[in-house]
Amino acid sequence: MNDMNADKLQRLEKNKKFRKKFYNKEVWKNYAIILPSVILFASLFGVLFLFNTDRLFSLYVIPCIILLLLGTIWLKAVRKYIITQKISDDRPFLICSCIPLMEKNKKTIMMFSSGYNRHNKNYLEKKRKEILERISGGDDSLDLTSNSGVKLIPDSDVYIVIPSFSDRIANKKGNVSVNRYVIFNNENRIKYITARELESFS
Repeated sequence: MNDMNADKLQRLEKNKKFRKKFYNKEVWKNYAIILPSVILFASLFGVLFLFNTDRLFSLYVIPCIILLLLGTIWLKAVRKYIITQKISDDRPFLICSCIPLMEKNKKTIMMFSSGYNRHNKNYLEKKRKEILERISGGDDSLDLTSNSGVKLIPDSDVYIVIPSFSDRIANKKGNVSVNRYVIFNNENRIKYITARELESFS
């Protein structure tokens, strides 16, 4: 799929509907969702157990139904709260083009810009050459041996992404080494998103 144009990406960055859809996909990674989910699944397990023991139409099902309703209501409330907090957060929400920087220790190290040129692949390619020259010149400020995460290149708007274990698994499948996009909101981890996924949100 062809790259999306900068105007469309900028509109998506400001689109609350897009943010809501995006954070809806991420909400299951929040710890606050665990307890209501456990209650919901426990109540469902209780209903299935009663069904298998031919006691579904007995008084034993009442506590399970109550827990099922409470778990569902609680889960929806927590989910809505998490998404609302994310959308109203003052931190930036940027869609940035992301390209491979280099291969090191069987890792594909990626890079992106959070600045005005974050959607400009030509700018990123220019910065890529500059960074590789600094690395080959022995620049100590560019440590690529640190733990996984996002690292800002000194005196620039460019970040290096050192892949996590899950990123490396995806990389073996050929899903990370290609040019793609990331969602950046000043956290130590970015969230990959493909052009196809962006198109589906628009």
